[in-house]
Amino acid sequence: MMKTRIALVTGGAVLAGVLCGPAALAQAPSIPKGFLLYEKQARKDSKHWYVSENSPNEEVWNIQCSAVRLKGWSARRDVVYDTEIGGGEETNRVRGEQVFVFRDAQGAGKLMARLGKLLDACGKTVKVRKPKIGDQALGASRTIKATKTSPIPQTQKFVAVRKGAAVALYWDMHNKAKSLRSMAQHEADAKKMAAKLCAVGGC
Repeated sequence: MMKTRIALVTGGAVLAGVLCGPAALAQAPSIPKGFLLYEKQARKDSKHWYVSENSPNEEVWNIQCSAVRLKGWSARRDVVYDTEIGGGEETNRVRGEQVFVFRDAQGAGKLMARLGKLLDACGKTVKVRKPKIGDQALGASRTIKATKTSPIPQTQKFVAVRKGAAVALYWDMHNKAKSLRSMAQHEADAKKMAAKLCAVGGC
């Protein structure tokens, strides 16, 4: 990916039952297997999908204009779809889903605030939106035009939603290839997941 790629990290565990409220969050936060919207599909198709958990090498797929490592969650899971893993850069296009669980809503709010500051740092190169989803939501898109020194264009999009102490994020990136997802689709996914996040992030 080009240098404008973004920042991700850590994992989750299997949760039996439904967590809800501050008392439940006093336990170590965790994410049930199969909880993410695209996780079951991802686990059935290792040719195009991969599932990441407890990995310090993954990024938080927002849009940023300089390399920044984000952190602070207690549980996390990512699923990523790549049309051609290991394929050419010009035709590269990927999308993914992430869920982060914090020990309290304040921690999750700090992640959302950090995402907002990263977008502010990009200036007018980014189109920011704030859909009315969950307790808090933020989205953005950015297109990097081709130049003589960087001949391959790139478009990045994401929508993040917070509900209680959990944050879910939907993103995609493509170069010369056709986009895999629209902002409307990301927002629809964020709305579906917002209805589920109380199970891991309290309400």
